Amino acid sequence: MGPTAAVLGIALNVLIAVAFGALRLLVEAPPLRTRTWPGALALVVAYGAPAALAAVALRTRRPAALLGAGLLGLPLAFTALSGISLVLLVPAACHLVGYAAWRPRPPLRAAGLAGIVAIAIAGVAALVLPFSSTIGGPQAFCYSWTEDRAGHRVYSPARPDPSGDSGRHSAPASPGGQGCTSDVVTPAEAALGLGAAALALAVGLRLPRAAVATSRPGR
Repeated sequence: MGPTAAVLGIALNVLIAVAFGALRLLVEAPPLRTRTWPGALALVVAYGAPAALAAVALRTRRPAALLGAGLLGLPLAFTALSGISLVLLVPAACHLVGYAAWRPRPPLRAAGLAGIVAIAIAGVAALVLPFSSTIGGPQAFCYSWTEDRAGHRVYSPARPDPSGDSGRHSAPASPGGQGCTSDVVTPAEAALGLGAAALALAVGLRLPRAAVATSRPGR
């Protein structure tokens, strides 16, 4: 059951992470999608970090990395105010089951525990940093649109909004409208998240290995 649970957790985790990234793009107006892809990528990387750790655990025979994947998934599951991220509890549980079924496994000593704590911190930082920092250029963009009698909308390109205050822009002549967003993640901010996720993986690769002859969970 151990290997099956771990692999299932990886597959579910990847699907959920990709879905979250795609959802971030789809909810934006068409002109903003060329600006919001770094944020979508940051979401995929952050929410997919537990899956990457679990893959590292199975590939390199490091059961503590599988435990780290499961524990990291727990706080990530409570990061969306809408509650949609709670689905991450399922792959997190799969990773923890995989760890529990790994027989035999190296004893979890102080260094291993410290590594797991570092993984959790870096993994959460991979989600927090891109959406809380303010580096890399303008973060507010606005666009306008017009609508013909058939209901077809034509959008203007999204342009930087130096004021960052979408409420002070005049709307185009009717029929039409405008939209603004002030939470665009820049490529530099997304890079911070990528770096934190890479750090979590690097720590996972330093955790102790299980013996080759009994390297897989459940054996």
